Amino acid sequence: MNPLLARRALRLVVAAVALAPCSVSAGDRFEIAGYGGYTFPFYSQTFRYDPGNVTIPIPGVGLEQGGEFEARASGGPAFAFGATLYATDTLGFEVRYDRADISVDVQSASFTVRVGLPPPLDPFSFTLGLTNGEVDLEPVSPWSFNLKLRSGGSVRFMTSFGASRLGSMQMTLEQSIGLGVIGVNVPGNSADIATLRVRATAVAEGESSWGANLGLGLQMPIGEHAAFLLEARGFFFPKRTVEWEPVLDRPLTSVEQALLNRVLERLEPVEFEPWWAQASFGFAVRF
Repeated sequence: MNPLLARRALRLVVAAVALAPCSVSAGDRFEIAGYGGYTFPFYSQTFRYDPGNVTIPIPGVGLEQGGEFEARASGGPAFAFGATLYATDTLGFEVRYDRADISVDVQSASFTVRVGLPPPLDPFSFTLGLTNGEVDLEPVSPWSFNLKLRSGGSVRFMTSFGASRLGSMQMTLEQSIGLGVIGVNVPGNSADIATLRVRATAVAEGESSWGANLGLGLQMPIGEHAAFLLEARGFFFPKRTVEWEPVLDRPLTSVEQALLNRVLERLEPVEFEPWWAQASFGFAVRF
């Protein structure tokens, strides 16, 4: 962590302790809470690729070709459980577990070809629509270790923030791509395009990362030792990079293999950013 940010955070904690009441009643020292809500992820990535320069053995014929598709995350249900030990009436230490469902959809998969012909023939172009891919992403489940601050009064405003640890994450993204033109029919203004499926897989073994979380909320009392909760929270983790590999369902010709090698060199890896916000409501009990 940046030393300057660390010193500022320490001064904030010291100030919160200094301004807080010196004690907390035994009946309100420990709090457990459960939450349910919905996630709002931020991941979106567009993949553009092409096979590079391709020579057609027909004098005067030139090619421009390339494909693209987009992966975009959407939200799902979120659940959480937290436990807080209060050192004062307004300062506590929280441990929480969150489970967030995030789905990823693949859209706008296509491969476009433009064929230039020698005069007096007119050039032509067309777009091949490809089947949108499939993504399998396991729920993300971070543990967080937070400092928790809350205001006084019966209705309390609160904030909690700290470090979060995201364990191994399993994701598989599979998509059909165009490898490139393997033949041109000039009289018919058409071309043969080789296609193949590729897959990017993040295996859920051994990889974890540390990030951060920040939450803001409101506690409304229900009786003497319970409260209804409203909360908004964000999670931030380093991006994870996954490379593509071909899904071979047939033997490739030498031309197709050459095109595949070129496309994989130009196809950007999946750079999944596990950042999301979630809005939740919950219930807390203090002992």
